[in-house]
Amino acid sequence: MAYGRRNKRRARNSQRTGFYVFAALVVLALGSLAYMGGSSIIDSTLRADVESVQRAENPTGAEAPEPVSDEAAEEAAEKAAKETAEAQESDDEEEAAEAEAAQEEAALLAEPALDEELPTEDGLPEDESAPVTPSDPTMYLSVPKLGISGATVAGGEAALETGTQLVAGAPWVPGSNTYIAGHRVGFPGTPSDRIFYSLPSMAAGDAVSLTDSNGKVYNYQVSEVFAVTPYDVWVTAPTGSDMVSLQVCTETPDDWWTIGPRLMESGPESGRLIVRAVRV
Repeated sequence: MAYGRRNKRRARNSQRTGFYVFAALVVLALGSLAYMGGSSIIDSTLRADVESVQRAENPTGAEAPEPVSDEAAEEAAEKAAKETAEAQESDDEEEAAEAEAAQEEAALLAEPALDEELPTEDGLPEDESAPVTPSDPTMYLSVPKLGISGATVAGGEAALETGTQLVAGAPWVPGSNTYIAGHRVGFPGTPSDRIFYSLPSMAAGDAVSLTDSNGKVYNYQVSEVFAVTPYDVWVTAPTGSDMVSLQVCTETPDDWWTIGPRLMESGPESGRLIVRAVRV
């Protein structure tokens, strides 16, 4: 009896032990499966995180460039600076050349022609000094064609006996008509004798000159010769240009050569011959 109970107890213990062993194996198997699944999940999660970081750092997916060394970076910077300086220098030289060309062109345009006389402030040529009013208004007349050289020109009727009379104007006054009268026959033994006797022979282009008391010479060239009546006093008025007018009595406005009574008396039927010369 006792032996049978002992066998039963051993059998139960063996069953219990087998159950425990089986349970332990099951637990171990489940643990292994759990461990293997968790590792896969962890690996997947880590790979996903790494890929996210890589996409954030390189969104295009291109391969990252190789890092540039400090020496290469310095060389590239120096090369870029040199190219910039050369381009700026080229631009500066081109601008300077254009500016110099513009200045030369402006200087050429400003230069007068070689044969052109430079005007002064009063409109006279460069070689002509500005007229100065002399303290003594006495002048001296020269007409090469008539053989007149340095004949005295003064104001008042008495001057007709000493040479010629200044009726109006003066050469040192701009735009003046310097009007000078002289005798055709005059008075023997005086400077007036036949001083303008050959005045009717004057023609366009003949030379006339006046010299003032300061020694200033005014040159003129005959532009016209005509006759008027004694009443045509308008011939003494200025014409707007510098000129000299020489006057002598004639027999009539149409007869310039006859030495007759009208010429000698200078009556209203006589004429006045006018020789006008413009300043040159």
